[in-house]
Amino acid sequence: IFFRPTPCNMRFVAVVLPRGFARHSSSCVNQVYRPGSKVIPCPKPPAPEDVEPCITTRYSELLKKHAADRKWSPEEIQEVTDKHMLFTWSWSKDIPHISHGDGIYMVTTDGKYIMDFNSQAMCSHHGHTCHPRIINRVAKQMAEIPYIYPGVGIVPIRAQLTSLLVDMFPGDLNTFTFPSSGAEAVEAAVRTARVVTGRLKVLSSYRSYHGGTLGAMALTGDQRRWTSEPGDPSVVKMFGPQPYSFAWGQSEEEITERCLTVLKEQIMYEGPHKIAAIIAESVVGTNGVLKPPKGYLQGIRELCNQHGIMMICDEVMAGFGRTGKLFGFMHEPGLVPDMVTFAKGVNGGYLPLGGLAIRDFIADHFRKTPGGTAYGSTYNAHPTVLASAHEALLLLMEKDLVGNAARLESVMVECMEKLAAKHPSIKQARALGLFGCIDIQKNRKGDFICDVIDPLPAPMARFKKALLEDGLFTFTRGHCFYCNPPLIITEEELRKGFSIIDKNLDILDEAMEDYGLGY
Repeated sequence: IFFRPTPCNMRFVAVVLPRGFARHSSSCVNQVYRPGSKVIPCPKPPAPEDVEPCITTRYSELLKKHAADRKWSPEEIQEVTDKHMLFTWSWSKDIPHISHGDGIYMVTTDGKYIMDFNSQAMCSHHGHTCHPRIINRVAKQMAEIPYIYPGVGIVPIRAQLTSLLVDMFPGDLNTFTFPSSGAEAVEAAVRTARVVTGRLKVLSSYRSYHGGTLGAMALTGDQRRWTSEPGDPSVVKMFGPQPYSFAWGQSEEEITERCLTVLKEQIMYEGPHKIAAIIAESVVGTNGVLKPPKGYLQGIRELCNQHGIMMICDEVMAGFGRTGKLFGFMHEPGLVPDMVTFAKGVNGGYLPLGGLAIRDFIADHFRKTPGGTAYGSTYNAHPTVLASAHEALLLLMEKDLVGNAARLESVMVECMEKLAAKHPSIKQARALGLFGCIDIQKNRKGDFICDVIDPLPAPMARFKKALLEDGLFTFTRGHCFYCNPPLIITEEELRKGFSIIDKNLDILDEAMEDYGLGY
């Protein structure tokens, strides 16, 4: 056990570490500890005399080797990728070499077109052909002043984007900060809630994902948080309205009432005067694309109002049109959270950008309190990145991409229903705008193919590989796969994507039989 001070009131919290942590930590000169695994020996670094000379003595050699116009062979690219690059979440093996983008397609170096049916990580709203206006706007900003630290000078683009967002967000969500990712936006929201309320605890759902930084991982409910534990001891997990292995009720009304009743009691036991915020994805993303039942988010809003708790809506995936409305929480009429995190769709993923919208009373607190805000970073409100977002949002409105997502929802549902009627491997499917997910079952009783925390089972791995070979990319998890195409997609393209999925679900059905699951 060790003790560490917590923010705001500087009380000390005891944190219990995994068995053996102290022993490993005290002898970690040549060892690395990984939670939940054995200690892995770490070889000694090279002796000083064996280290290559300083790079400054080899500039001419390196300039020639790494010239921007030097042609790289596919073999060279693969070698560097395999030996020297660590990708997000896992080693990326057997993936295609991409040459360029064309609308909703990625084009490989050998000319194969792959339909992107997941908008990369649910972010490429505008597809893979960057509009000339965005390119020109970014180049213009780069030519004027590419970067200036927020506390050093005012630049027009910051005011321009902020003013646009003030008009896009509802209620008094009128103040914004711009970190570089959704996870950073979540961290900023939680820190803001703790500073303003003077409380520590934050409630978040089990079936959730809030980002890959340490604080956002603590808020995350699924198994991706395990490698970051022990996390923040003041984060408390709650069950959302759509748990994995049981149902709160049969109707939306039953589900909402029972789930909120349990939450109300949990707040009582946790101490409402100790809770700074409740954070929730307005529509759960990578844990299954789950729209909350009617009244659930409004019920959280009322509980927060009752106890002076801040409500944070995570719109990193759902925001800017994915669900057929500008923001996912807008499916609950009249709802205004205290803070909203966003990223991804704000500029279609063209450059790294996140954002946090806060209500007036929070902004007023910082304006009146010496010491500034609760968040800061070097690249906050980066002018070049903001230029991409401002132009992307203008195009989002001009092309009515939010309306396109709303219109194509019926096509999504129609295609999914046909697949479910045809393929025994499908348990259920759902879509909200162009935000969709299909669950996979292993038998007619409706049992999932695996638990939500399990790795990709062999039949799903076979299905994923077959889809890619047939020219369609999407995310697959152990028990489901996603249907989240770019918002620029046409009805014809959408139906073509589902026809590819239909063909390859035959392979999944056969794979289930091969592995003895059967129907």
